[in-house]
Amino acid sequence: MQSNAAANTVALSYAAFEFRLTIERLGIHYYAELLSRPLEEKEIRSSFKKIEMRIYELGGHQKEIDGHFEFMRVVLRFLKIDRKILTPKLGQLSKYWHECSDLCHIGWSFNSDDSQLVAESYAELQTIESSLVEQVSNLSGWPNIADSSFDSLKTRFINGWVNAGDVRRHLEERGIWARIEYKDGRPSEFVGEAIPPRIEKN
Repeated sequence: MQSNAAANTVALSYAAFEFRLTIERLGIHYYAELLSRPLEEKEIRSSFKKIEMRIYELGGHQKEIDGHFEFMRVVLRFLKIDRKILTPKLGQLSKYWHECSDLCHIGWSFNSDDSQLVAESYAELQTIESSLVEQVSNLSGWPNIADSSFDSLKTRFINGWVNAGDVRRHLEERGIWARIEYKDGRPSEFVGEAIPPRIEKN
């Protein structure tokens, strides 16, 4: 940071503003991934809180989001697809957004001569920076499987009624393969190792 270890409090405010923009961009990214249509301009201009609420409406609350991403990690592991996908933590992002906003308001300038407050704010911004770097560096979509039987399996997994072993057995019974479909016109390509359906012997 250009804040010289918090000595330059103006630089802290600029960093907080940039981090807030990054958080808003992450929110838009996840929201767009959940929609089956392009974003409208009014949606792009929505507040982070509205975007957060819409993500909850479409993707479920945090427990469901956690379970969905863990389910997809299990499936990817069985397909031997080496891809790191991070679970969006919307509550954490919202907390970071508010903390960054506080440092962008004029009230911050009235308290910026408080050395303890400045040190605490600097430490918190470092935490936010580390988290955002990790999320942006490993930014994935909102992985999904377009198969109604998987919706039922995923729901049971999220609720703790089935485990990874049950998911494996389901994949072996049905068979599964994966491919990447690019949005920029490139031809799709198969990834990982397909699991062929089990053939029952008579």
